[in-house]
Amino acid sequence: MISEQSKGETLALAVATSDERRRVRALVAQRRWKMAEPDAARSKAYATRSSKRGVAASGAEAIQGDTIDYLPTSFLAEGAALRRAVAFIEVNTPREASLGTGFLVSSQLLLTNQHVVNDIAAARAATVTFDRELDEFGRPREMSVFMLDPDRCAVFSPEAELDYALIAVGPRVSGADTLANFGFCPMSDTPDRHVIGMNVNIVQHPRGMRKIVALRNNLLTARRDTKLLYETDTETGSSGAPVFSDTWDVVALHHYGEPMDELDENGKPIPQTVNEGIRISAIVRDLRARIGALPAAARALIEEALRLGDASNVQGGQGGQGAGGRTLGAARPGQGSGGGEAVRSLLSEPANGSSALIAPLTSDANTNAVPKGTTMNTNSDGAVTITVPLEITMRLGNLAAGQLGAQISAAPSGKTLAPKTLTRASEAIKIDADYSNRSGYDAAFVAGENLPLPTMSAKLKQGIAPLRGDQASAASGVLAYQHFSLVLHKMRRMAIYTATNIDGATYLQVDRATGLVSNAEAEKWFKDPRVSDAFTLNQDFYSEWSTYFDRGHLTRRTDPTWGTAEEAERANADTFHFANCSPQHFRFNQTAKFWQGAERYVLENGVIAAGSGNRISVFQGPIFDDSIDLWADDVQIPSSFFKVIVWKSNAGLKSVGLIVDQLPLMSEPRRALGSPTALPNVDVSHWRVAVKTIEKKTGLDFGDAIRTADTIANTAQPVVGAERAVRMQRMDDLLG
Repeated sequence: MISEQSKGETLALAVATSDERRRVRALVAQRRWKMAEPDAARSKAYATRSSKRGVAASGAEAIQGDTIDYLPTSFLAEGAALRRAVAFIEVNTPREASLGTGFLVSSQLLLTNQHVVNDIAAARAATVTFDRELDEFGRPREMSVFMLDPDRCAVFSPEAELDYALIAVGPRVSGADTLANFGFCPMSDTPDRHVIGMNVNIVQHPRGMRKIVALRNNLLTARRDTKLLYETDTETGSSGAPVFSDTWDVVALHHYGEPMDELDENGKPIPQTVNEGIRISAIVRDLRARIGALPAAARALIEEALRLGDASNVQGGQGGQGAGGRTLGAARPGQGSGGGEAVRSLLSEPANGSSALIAPLTSDANTNAVPKGTTMNTNSDGAVTITVPLEITMRLGNLAAGQLGAQISAAPSGKTLAPKTLTRASEAIKIDADYSNRSGYDAAFVAGENLPLPTMSAKLKQGIAPLRGDQASAASGVLAYQHFSLVLHKMRRMAIYTATNIDGATYLQVDRATGLVSNAEAEKWFKDPRVSDAFTLNQDFYSEWSTYFDRGHLTRRTDPTWGTAEEAERANADTFHFANCSPQHFRFNQTAKFWQGAERYVLENGVIAAGSGNRISVFQGPIFDDSIDLWADDVQIPSSFFKVIVWKSNAGLKSVGLIVDQLPLMSEPRRALGSPTALPNVDVSHWRVAVKTIEKKTGLDFGDAIRTADTIANTAQPVVGAERAVRMQRMDDLLG
């Protein structure tokens, strides 16, 4: 988090530059933005660079023209390629958490703010997530998550100075893509990259959201030796984001934004957000000054990054090429490792298999690779005009405010305007931050039985959210809590399942208000520092979608609260981790009466074998069905939940499966005033089903012992195929 001192310095700079920024705004309003740059040599150099990129006309028009609102379509293509180098950064320790943005400046080095990644310890606790964004169909892309490796390279400039952290990227912990495929943004200190009065473009993860861009409505208004100021009427960008020119050169490292009201030329207040960025040229100069004192490994990595920046300057000056030597259809410094690895064309399809933003490439002997359907004409002066076909599809939904759409869509269609609309397809509780004392679910908990965690189908395994690299068995994704464990799905950002041991003999009631034994619903939920925030739905989601959803426990708050008073209180607090949370309709707890009491009913009526300690184990989680599930923005909402309860009877092991459906509730949004309306026609269905049915619906495998122990075979219900389903009308149906 940025310090108050830094905020004060930014505010002071904004005040000091108020007059010159007002002058720039006035010139832009008069369509004379090119007169805003006071350095004539810089203005000419920038115009020359821009003309070679096709962004501005050549000759005198490049200096005196009144607008550059017209841009070549390559602006979109190059931006689409470079945005992959921008990543979401999360630093999460038991004591603090920070979110931010960063970007690759070579195939191995990531640049962000020092106030995002403070030091080497923070770097070791950080995860870097690429492709945390929606694709062209509004669906989440598959993300690739990496650790940082500060032992190879870590250079920091304090927040009070240049506020940057340049750190080597470490091993991949999830996802399929390699660093070489994300490209990078070369760093340069040449004076032809920006001018006062131009627009800038920011690719960012504001507030930890999926990647967004602020394009061109961001006016560069002031320059100092190490900083640039730019103003925008859009949301403040994320710390550590790259600030690009229209030629997609990185000109600054976004540092901070300060909302403030200023007066226009008529004395009327105008709202502004004055953003401050650290000049990339200042960072390059600082690295050159410090490189001699760095260890050999770090020095080699930084020298490579600086060479790539130098190469972009030399090649950018050659006719017919873009900045950085980025020739259409050819390898570019922003793609590949620079060490002989295979590189991809600027306009090629992303390596993760998702569709590109423009047409696929074709190639022949005369034209390098260009998009299919593209025309290329050579003018008399030697300039080449490229026309790229561009198609935009827009779909307007038929949803009224607060109502559900009538059709099914298998994917989210993006955010809707408030009020939020679903689319188809207590402070007293304290977390024990020493997670080493959590043993989690015990497979041998039920006397004489071995009931391991469920295994998963090959497809489901691909969705496991790994733990941070410093955790034991990080790849397994198993988060161990007091008396229960769970595994998260990295794309759905909810638990695949939870597994809980319940000891009826030592069960203790924990008050929800105080978190103490024998003593309110805690409103405080917690992040788990052992796993990236990118893999859980956190408070932002539940706040934005409170019209429909409560934060619903999977492992119920009272289930693991047994043992000593200390263990019960720790277990109670552990259930308030976001990892154990799922979106449940606000009426779910009122209507799912059999669901809520199933474990207690088995404990009290399951005829548990003498000497077994009155112990049971419970597995539960969401059920996803692409054909009927609803979507809240980019989050697929489970239409139902499962529960499998296992215990030891006098006749041997017994198990029962239960499914409860929340889909019928979704037609009612929560009202802002008054109590929820009655729903006399809504019937939340509870079904007692075969364990095999739950396995088929979820991709989980509970093992032969639990399947064989299934009591569904004892019911006098008709068989549908090889499965049975009993509609529950009373609690006795759970075991009948």
